[in-house]
Amino acid sequence: MRTAILAITLAVSGCTSLPHQREELTQSATATAPQGAPVTVPRARQFDLVSRINGRTYRVFVAAPFQADPAKRYPVIYLLDGNAYFATTADALTRQTALGIASPAIVVGVGYPTDDPKEIARLRFFDLTPSVSKDPARAGTGGGGDAFLRILEEELMPFVSARYPADAAQRVLWGQSVGGLTVLRSMFRKPGLFSTYILSSPSIWYNEREVLGDEASFSRSVTSQSPRLKILVTSAGDEQYRGPDLKYLADANLSRMVDNATELAERLARLPSGNVTVERIIFPGELHGTVPQASLSRTLRFAFPAKE
Repeated sequence: MRTAILAITLAVSGCTSLPHQREELTQSATATAPQGAPVTVPRARQFDLVSRINGRTYRVFVAAPFQADPAKRYPVIYLLDGNAYFATTADALTRQTALGIASPAIVVGVGYPTDDPKEIARLRFFDLTPSVSKDPARAGTGGGGDAFLRILEEELMPFVSARYPADAAQRVLWGQSVGGLTVLRSMFRKPGLFSTYILSSPSIWYNEREVLGDEASFSRSVTSQSPRLKILVTSAGDEQYRGPDLKYLADANLSRMVDNATELAERLARLPSGNVTVERIIFPGELHGTVPQASLSRTLRFAFPAKE
């Protein structure tokens, strides 16, 4: 019995340490842990650009194609929400190019000089909404979208073109959620600025679907001028109303995320111009927050099909 008690006492004392002993153990573990090296995205650089238009600072991420030919110019994909989606897109395009299922391109992510997701969410909502939110829960927020589109056209795109062999005739714009709303706004107002528009789960519902106010003029423009446009509209199968996830929408039933996108794609596909190509994809089982990666994977083959 005495031996058993002694064994239990030793076991307990071995699992317990005084505060100063725990601190010493922590410091020791930290000192001996592998330090490693920062993870990098191959062939990628980032630049902080202060806009003359709105005074904000944007972090611009750029990845060049693998073994780029110095004599060639390459298409460019501009990703909104670059903090979240730049690295995965650059890696995915490198992989798809190596497999021969996509062609090389320059990947550009437009984001912010912070790693704080809450701050990024605040900044993006302002930049990716065309007007101040009418929802009481978002009173006074949003509305920087048109200035942001000017920054994209007048500052960011020239910045990239001055440093990389960008093909001005092959520009792609991708955005998710309110980013998809911004892509739609850009397409409706300046359809020739990009050759390909990717609307991933576009928030068409925003401020009572006001973005659709420009659809008629867009339709007339592409019918008379026939710009060559490729349009991909994607959605998550399980994001129709999104329920409590849509905290800033007073009536979640107004969102109709999937139906709005489907109806838009159907109208665009009926345009008489033969130079407008529309593809509609719904990813079953995906949610609003999980679908961007699926959309991006499909986007690369849609925008940059492999050369035969």
